[in-house]
Amino acid sequence: MRQKISFQIKTPAEILKTFEACFNELHKNHPKLYLSAQSKVDIKTAFTEAVANAIKHAGEIDKQGFVEGQFLLTDKYIGFDVIDHGPGYEPAAVPIPDLNDFSASGRGVFMMKQLGDELKYKQQKGKNVLSFRRHHVGRNESTKELDLLYELSEAILKHQNLEEVYQIILDQALELFHVERASILIYDEDLKGLKMIASRGIDGNIQDQTVVKAGDGVSGYVFQHGRSLLIEDIEKNKRGLEKKEHYKTKSFISAPMICSPLRLDERPIGVINLTDRQDGKKFTKKDLKLLSTIANQAMACVHIKGLVEEINHRETLRHEMEQIRLIQDSYLPKRAPEVQGYDVAGRCEMADSVGGDYFDYVKVEDYLYMVVADVTGHNMSSAVTMVNFRSRFLAYVEDCQEPGVLLEKLNQSLFADLELYEHFVSCVILRLNTKTAELEYANAGHYPPLFRSGQLAKTQSGLVMGIEKSETYETFSQPLEKGDAVVLYTDGLIESVNSDEKVYGLDQVLEFVKNSQDLSAIELVHTIVEDVLGFRSITKRRDDVTVLCLRRLD
Repeated sequence: MRQKISFQIKTPAEILKTFEACFNELHKNHPKLYLSAQSKVDIKTAFTEAVANAIKHAGEIDKQGFVEGQFLLTDKYIGFDVIDHGPGYEPAAVPIPDLNDFSASGRGVFMMKQLGDELKYKQQKGKNVLSFRRHHVGRNESTKELDLLYELSEAILKHQNLEEVYQIILDQALELFHVERASILIYDEDLKGLKMIASRGIDGNIQDQTVVKAGDGVSGYVFQHGRSLLIEDIEKNKRGLEKKEHYKTKSFISAPMICSPLRLDERPIGVINLTDRQDGKKFTKKDLKLLSTIANQAMACVHIKGLVEEINHRETLRHEMEQIRLIQDSYLPKRAPEVQGYDVAGRCEMADSVGGDYFDYVKVEDYLYMVVADVTGHNMSSAVTMVNFRSRFLAYVEDCQEPGVLLEKLNQSLFADLELYEHFVSCVILRLNTKTAELEYANAGHYPPLFRSGQLAKTQSGLVMGIEKSETYETFSQPLEKGDAVVLYTDGLIESVNSDEKVYGLDQVLEFVKNSQDLSAIELVHTIVEDVLGFRSITKRRDDVTVLCLRRLD
């Protein structure tokens, strides 16, 4: 299997569209290729960074009129090459960037190294070629089992139906052990026995009719005692366990499925059985250990799913959440840009759980863009959606388009992912012409900007992103007068609640801003954030608080 798809990108806005087209073409030609959703996101992020580097640092579009390269798919990997004609560099010599410094160089190379298995950059016939490779799961024999467990965990956590989970477990087991027959039996309280609820290589009538009492046969023994069992020759076993007529070989392994393996008093909920290896060989103790690991991993994931739904990730996944928060925070700007004649500031105070707030400011030619967005939910997928939003915003904003057009492009490109994960994104994008002081803004279901005069911006909001793919967003404009200021914020500010169930409210923010004539932008931002943090109850701190301020100097 080897396929190449060449591409040319003439504007930053084509980066994501090109990725989707090439990726879909590869998958269409090789439908059995399995790539997890996270793998696709990782490759997409790496591709965006690679092309962005060619545009920004090598000036490829300015020099050549486009960025060219190719996607590649082989039996070993999926990846891409991106060509540039810049001065070049050595990836190994690029230092690890300070992730707390938004402007630090080397962030793109650092990200690509983390997201792939191979990253090379070398000169070929007067041009430089950046090569990114992501190996297929199980390609490396030494890591095959670990890769399989990773994919198994991801697949389980994505599916809601337990029956689908059991089918996934069997599919993975057949692939790893190369057996012809496998089954999962789950204890049924009504039948007072183990019911075969999923199988491979076993007649459907046998599956429907199979009910095993605790203690009976191999499955009953494993279930009753809660420990794995290896039988090299079932006809010679000393436990009185009988061989089934529909099994062809004498070797058999069975492992208990314990919903919470860390709880020693937890009884199994069922068993998983494997027999009839395709090569006719006997199972080994190593096989038994691996099957037990798979059963434990699968049930641990099922258990985690239940805990996540029950306590909303706040305890069980606390460590993972903290790591994601650190990554999320590293993507927020640490300092505001310097713009002659203006004062700019922003701050995001994150909630205890993973949130979905994002803000940024970007200077493009004579324009300053400011954006504030809020992704629904407080979990890992919300943070991932926020990172995807950021990548696409930074790609599109380089075309220097008006805010309404930017919102439409963001909504269209994010729509499939938002619909898949049932997320929505509210957002306000503001564009300032730093020469004329003309202010333009557009709104996608977000709280409107407010001015120092104490008035809300008179904008008609479009729908939040993720509801209607063809939604249009109107751009509004007005001059920013000398001494005036405009404030952007998220709902975590307005909807904060104190211990008496009183809401902070928009009126209080309006009054705050109206009486802020003597405050700089950074003073205004910090004063508002600190006031709301002091107002709200710690036990009800459920959302991020984000505030941005743009002030025109007198």
